[in-house]
Amino acid sequence: MTSNVRAVRGVFVALSIVVLSLVAPVAHAQDLLGQAEEAYMNVDFERTLELARQAMATGRLSPDRLARVYELMGVAYAASGDEDASREAYKKMLALRPDAQVDTNLAPRLRSPFMEARGYWATRSDRLAADVVLARADRGLRVSIVDPLGMARRIVVRTRIAGEMTPLDEQTLPAESGVLAPVAGLPEADRIEYVVELQDEAGNRLVQLGTNDTPNVVGRDPVVAGGGGGGSTTREEGGGVPGWVWGLVGGVVVAAAVGTGLYLGLRTEPITLRSAVVFE
Repeated sequence: MTSNVRAVRGVFVALSIVVLSLVAPVAHAQDLLGQAEEAYMNVDFERTLELARQAMATGRLSPDRLARVYELMGVAYAASGDEDASREAYKKMLALRPDAQVDTNLAPRLRSPFMEARGYWATRSDRLAADVVLARADRGLRVSIVDPLGMARRIVVRTRIAGEMTPLDEQTLPAESGVLAPVAGLPEADRIEYVVELQDEAGNRLVQLGTNDTPNVVGRDPVVAGGGGGGSTTREEGGGVPGWVWGLVGGVVVAAAVGTGLYLGLRTEPITLRSAVVFE
């Protein structure tokens, strides 16, 4: 009995250490960001910039929090007279949050770099983004990215077969568009659960698709007996209904339409519907 208690205690301690190792850095990053916010409210822009840089260096920021850090840096740089650095910070903020605004109470010289950054994005059609396609024939997920400012350094992909009660398999790939993340279980598996993070040099998340608790799903729904076929939760390379099927369906629809038109055109008697509407 004593040995069992000790074993349980050992597992509990080990799990506690793991949880703390994951939670502590995130809490530290949030604390630094909170301190930077306080320094900003106290109009201590030098301290704001220092703390914002420290928060970014933790590598634990979500896209929204990272955007806020860039905003604080943009204001702090503008206050110090470094308009170029301020504009670049604002450009990155807007890459993460295209609809972001700055404090309307800021002096014009502090807002000017932001307006320039917004003008930069107004001239572009590309935006920071990531997209996932199931490449069943290649036994993996193909990840495409758009990164106009070159902010990304790596792509972290976590996957597992949908429905399995196993940890997500993690792999790190270079921040290049069209990279393939191999997935165990393909091509046979119907659906794959995944999390994709586009990360910067420090490990902050620029783009996140799914979370460890609620991963995204890609693939086809399994066919249920008597329930008809399933759809696709997202597209696959070369997947879905073959093109010739849609061509055949289109031909049938067109033929039916033509036949109906000829039938109506050749009738010598009017058609009367139950609603009393008459077609001559």
